[in-house]
Amino acid sequence: MAATTVKALILDLDGTFLRTDKTVSLRNRRAVQRCSEAGLAVIVATARPPRAVRKYLANMPWVDCLVYYNGALVTWRSTNMERHTPISNEMSRRVTAFIRAQRPESVIVYEVHDAWYTCAPIPDTSRDAFGIGATDPTPAVVDESYAAALSPTKILVQGFDEWRDRREEFHQALNIMATDGGALVQIMHVSVSKESAVAWVLNGMGITPVEAMVFGDDVNDVGLFRLCGFPVAMGDAIPELREAAAFITESNDEDGVAVAIEKWVECSS
Repeated sequence: MAATTVKALILDLDGTFLRTDKTVSLRNRRAVQRCSEAGLAVIVATARPPRAVRKYLANMPWVDCLVYYNGALVTWRSTNMERHTPISNEMSRRVTAFIRAQRPESVIVYEVHDAWYTCAPIPDTSRDAFGIGATDPTPAVVDESYAAALSPTKILVQGFDEWRDRREEFHQALNIMATDGGALVQIMHVSVSKESAVAWVLNGMGITPVEAMVFGDDVNDVGLFRLCGFPVAMGDAIPELREAAAFITESNDEDGVAVAIEKWVECSS
């Protein structure tokens, strides 16, 4: 693949652009910034909410488009455009009732745009599963009637490992995936995915998916690997991504994003 055909970079965060300590290495930052300055579009596509992305990508204004919650919320800075695809209130109540009936001790968190809620305090043993650092704020604790009135952007569930065997009950209305080795179940509207959000953005930019280089490591990146012309798997990515990759780079702690950019994209030199 000729380097000049790359017109967009699509970056997952956790396990990809971010190191394990949730920082961006100087080498990765410089490689992506040089691409942006050369005219390439830079799109971040993550399961994370806006508040986390603001923290992790502070002082990186050259990231123009941000895909949050696996595609349920998209913001495009240079155009002031936003796309939001929440779960309906009725469906959210059904999901909650189903989980409570099957595994009442499960921890459920409701993300609504950039706010988040739960009906009981997050146990210390669950903080890592929800990506809550030692100094990070926790979800607002609300009563069940408040939660029942929400139309969530995304629902997160920890402690319900059986979901993969039972998701057929909701598959026509919801996109359900288990990430982080199955520790966390992420639930979105059925039309939501990283690939559908990125395709929408690329179309608006006049860039075809074949001209995009995408980086990822986990199950929620599989669709992007099928969409984009040059998929790059991190060195410790799941086997499905490694098999679908055009190139396997180093791990996120070994500047894997920069390694691939420096090899394949002319503007990084």
